[in-house]
Amino acid sequence: MKKYFSFMILLMGFSLNGLAQKTGVNTKNPQGALHVDAKKNNAATGTPTGTQPDDDFIVDASGNVGIGVLAPLAKLHLISGGTATTPISAIRIEDGSQGRNYVLMSDANGSAKWVNHPVMTPNVVGDVIKGTGVSSNFGGSGPGATLQYRETGFSITLSEGDWIVNTGLTFVEIGASLGAGDNLAFWQRAYLSSSPTTVAQVGFSHLGVGGSNTCYGGPMHDTDTRGGYSIGFVTGSSIINVPPGATTKIYLLIENQPQGYYRYNSDFLETYFYATPIVKSP
Repeated sequence: MKKYFSFMILLMGFSLNGLAQKTGVNTKNPQGALHVDAKKNNAATGTPTGTQPDDDFIVDASGNVGIGVLAPLAKLHLISGGTATTPISAIRIEDGSQGRNYVLMSDANGSAKWVNHPVMTPNVVGDVIKGTGVSSNFGGSGPGATLQYRETGFSITLSEGDWIVNTGLTFVEIGASLGAGDNLAFWQRAYLSSSPTTVAQVGFSHLGVGGSNTCYGGPMHDTDTRGGYSIGFVTGSSIINVPPGATTKIYLLIENQPQGYYRYNSDFLETYFYATPIVKSP
């Protein structure tokens, strides 16, 4: 009798072990080690078909997890049921770093967070008021003669993040109105500013070694023989930061010089002003 009961207990153990290989929740027809049929809409026998698996969660014999799919092909396999024309999001991660058009980026250890990646953030081309002309006249006569800085007609609006801001400005008629024999050489500067009339840095900051004194520059040089054909060019790049949550309009200003030093126009073909976003590692 004792041997009989031992045999029955052993047999029941094998039976329970066999049943434990597949566990179903809301289904008597589990398709994996653990199968949850949230809507309880699967067929009682056979493999669920059509849209029946859309609400299912499964862990298969290999340890793969499927949501919306009963035969997961990876450690985590998601199918949302969306199409190319009407997509349905299959994943949502809210960790505090998320933002519109951000991408998920990992660090060296595989930890990930949302990042405003330049792949998703295009270059920003500056706006221009065409036909903006400036003839240097600081301390002389005419409009703007009392202004230390003059407008170039260029501005750019940037959202939060780090940016490389690039510019190139053409100047002509260097010293053309000076007298014969008056050779001229000077350094011409251009500045980024939150004000259209004076250099200010509200809503952005420079990250380069020059800090708040950062500017663009180029040499201007004139001789008797060049006359009105003297040409100079200011070019360069600077790195700025627009703080989180901010959107800042930034103007490009040029340093005003004494009467007759140069003439500038925003229509000159070589002139440009644009910004490239920089991504930071998580």
